[in-house]
Amino acid sequence: MLSMTIITIGFLAVLGMILGFLIYFLKGTLNSDDAKRIDPIDEDNESK
Repeated sequence: MLSMTIITIGFLAVLGMILGFLIYFLKGTLNSDDAKRIDPIDEDNESK
């Protein structure tokens, strides 16, 4: 019973680390400030 608990905790820890890495890299990739820098919107043409 103890070994099943240890394996389950280890499995959840590994899944948590994978999810943490995924969120960490997606936050850097999906930076919305990059879109404003690459494709700026003119304030004059925005309302047209």
